[in-house]
Amino acid sequence: MNFTIADIAKRLDGEVIGDSSARLTGFATTDTAQAGDLTFAENAEYFAAAENSAATAIIAGRETSSTRKVVIRVANPRVAFARALAVFFPEPAFAAGIHPSAVIAASAQVDPTAHIGPHCTVG
Repeated sequence: MNFTIADIAKRLDGEVIGDSSARLTGFATTDTAQAGDLTFAENAEYFAAAENSAATAIIAGRETSSTRKVVIRVANPRVAFARALAVFFPEPAFAAGIHPSAVIAASAQVDPTAHIGPHCTVG
């Protein structure tokens, strides 16, 4: 996945402090962050660690700013963190259909848009 900081900030209802056109390619904790990663900090201690990390940007509270990192300021960093995870690690989409190994009762009514995976049983 590859997003601009502005893309992510918009999805999080955040305000960008710094270069909003910088690219983000991942989401990581401060201790494993690389260039291109987004990280998050919900308090001053975590923010200091995030500023010292290799991350490109930090999700943080509205009162936060940095001269070293791009900051996405949000009302609730913890909620924004959860929403950002869903952007970088979306739930897999499954095609409609019934896997050949699934067992479906003759009386079952299955919506045509449903996905029935391998070895599932529908009574």
